[in-house]
Amino acid sequence: MRRIAVVYDMGAADVVEIAAALEGLAEPIFVCPDSEFGEQPTQLMAELGRLCDISGLDLGRAAAKVRAERPDGIVTFTDYQLERTGALAAELDLPFHSPELVRKLTHKHLQRDVLNGCGASAVPARLVTGEDSARRAVAEVGLPAVFKPDVGTGSRSTYRISSYDDLVAACRSEFPGPAESAAPRRAAATEAFVFERELRGVVDTAPWGDYVSVESAVFHGAITHLTVTGKFPLAPPFREAGSFLPAALREEDEKSVLDVATRALTALGVRTGVCHTEVKLTPSGPQVIEVNGRLGGLVNALLGRATGVDVIRLAAGIALGDEEATKAVDNIAYERIAFVYARVPPLEARRVAEVSGLEQLRRLPGISRVVLKRGAGHSIDWRAGRLGQVYVCFGATETHEALASLLDEMTDVVKVRYEPRYPPPIN
Repeated sequence: MRRIAVVYDMGAADVVEIAAALEGLAEPIFVCPDSEFGEQPTQLMAELGRLCDISGLDLGRAAAKVRAERPDGIVTFTDYQLERTGALAAELDLPFHSPELVRKLTHKHLQRDVLNGCGASAVPARLVTGEDSARRAVAEVGLPAVFKPDVGTGSRSTYRISSYDDLVAACRSEFPGPAESAAPRRAAATEAFVFERELRGVVDTAPWGDYVSVESAVFHGAITHLTVTGKFPLAPPFREAGSFLPAALREEDEKSVLDVATRALTALGVRTGVCHTEVKLTPSGPQVIEVNGRLGGLVNALLGRATGVDVIRLAAGIALGDEEATKAVDNIAYERIAFVYARVPPLEARRVAEVSGLEQLRRLPGISRVVLKRGAGHSIDWRAGRLGQVYVCFGATETHEALASLLDEMTDVVKVRYEPRYPPPIN
C-alpha cells in the first residue's frame, strides 16, 4: 500500500479522522514536529499509522527521517505546519506548495500585494513592526482599518481601528517595550502586524454574515471548487461564530464569488492541494479577504454531513498524484444544510461565571453534538479569537429557512453569564 506523510499538529484534523479517511487509500505516516500546542498524541499515531517523530530536528535530519519511511505524498491540515511541510516536500521532491508559495499563503502583507495586483481585492495595506510604523500606516491607509498579525489564524489579536485612540490602545496591547516618554509609546512588536483598510460588507445579508469561504481542490493547476460555505455574522471585532453549507447565495452572486477565488488562486500560483479562500461580499462586488493553503476549519465535517464527500481523503488523493481524485467531487449533491455554530463571549468578558441550558440545546431538533469549551471559571480573552469560544454545536436542517429559525432557538436556550473586565477593552 502507498504511504502518505501527514505533518500533524494539535488543533488540526483529528488523528482518528485522518486515519479513517485514508483507509484503503494509503497508510498514514504521522510526522510529529515541535508544536506550540504541547504534547502530541504519539501513542495513538503509532497505533493508527506509522509514527515519525521529528521534534528537535533541523530540516536536513527531519527530511532524512521522513524519507526513511518512503512516503509517496505529503500533506498537512494546519496553518501552523504549512512552512515545515513545504520545506520537507521540497527536500523529498514531493508535490506540495513551494516554500515561496507558502510565504505568500502565510504572510498576509505578501499575499495582499498579489491579491491587489490581480484584481481579487483593492485593499491598501502596510506591514507594521512597531508603533512608529503603525502611525505611518494609518496616515497612508486611512480609517476604518483592520490591525492583525501578519502570520496568524482564527481571528487571533485582530482589532478594528476606527480612530487614532484605537490605534494607540492596540499598539500598547501588542507591542512590548518600555515607555519612551510621558505619553507611553512602544517601540517594537514581538511579531509583525498588518494594517489594512477595512472591507465594508453589504448590508442585506441577515441573518447570515457578509462573507463566505470557497473550498477548492487544485490538481496540476486545474482548480475545482467544491463548495461555497456560508458564515454566521461575526462577533465584534472580527471573531467567527460558525459556518454552514451550502451558502445562501443567489446563483449570480455565487458565480462572482467563485470567479474571484479562481483569480486569487491563479495569481498566487497554487498548483496542488486543497485551499480555503475567504471572500467579503462588498457593495462593489466580492473581494478576497485571504487565501489559506489548507483545508478550512471543520469543513470536512460539514461537507461530509451535507454531501458525504470526505475532503481529507480528497486532499490525500491529490498529494498522491491520483488523476481521478477531483473527478470524484464533480457535481456535488447536497442532502441537507450542515452547520457549526459557536457562542462567542462579549469583548468585556474576563471569565465565564455560569453556563446553563446546554442539555436543552442538545435536545433541539437538528442538533447532533454540543461541545463545551469554556465552562464556569475559565478565563476569557477576546484576543484569542476562535480559541475563546464558550461552546460549539453541530447539526443539520433541511432548508436555510429552518436553519435561521433554529439559530434563534439556539441563542435563546443557552444562557451564559460572565465576569466583566475592567477597564473595558477597545473595539
